[in-house]
Amino acid sequence: MKQVKNILHRALHNPNTMPWVFISTMVAIMATYNTVIRYGFSEKMLLRVWMIYPFIVVFIYCLRTYVTLPIALKLHQYFPSLVSRKVPKTISIPLLVITFNVSVMMVWFTEMHRQLYPHFIYGYFGNWVKTFFVAVPVFFFIVRPSLIAIINKLKQAHPLSHNLER
Repeated sequence: MKQVKNILHRALHNPNTMPWVFISTMVAIMATYNTVIRYGFSEKMLLRVWMIYPFIVVFIYCLRTYVTLPIALKLHQYFPSLVSRKVPKTISIPLLVITFNVSVMMVWFTEMHRQLYPHFIYGYFGNWVKTFFVAVPVFFFIVRPSLIAIINKLKQAHPLSHNLER
């Protein structure tokens, strides 16, 4: 039991925990949303989503970490006054990352569900708009504030300075 507590304590204070928690939560919400709006509450389709969920989480984490976040940060370096003057980095960087991630994922999603979208370009843009305009408010108004509050409460309850051997 003590080992589990130590592992959870380290995970709570690990700098990679927040990105993993954000991505895991957003993937669960958005994958379920995208499936439900196309197929309704089909048990068969939801089971498929939950079977590939771990792969999507790892894919999005890698996409964010190695592709979309570096691109968003580079854009901020090249156009610092254009973006930063009007929108704080805490908003613009996640917004760019969400935009890029949605763009990539909707190519994959549209192709996987080709029977629903005989015209790829129209299907892609329709999927992109539906997903982007749900993902942005869900992230900024529900997921991020909720998870930050939860993680901060947990960190207060289990501060880093505690002796892990207790």
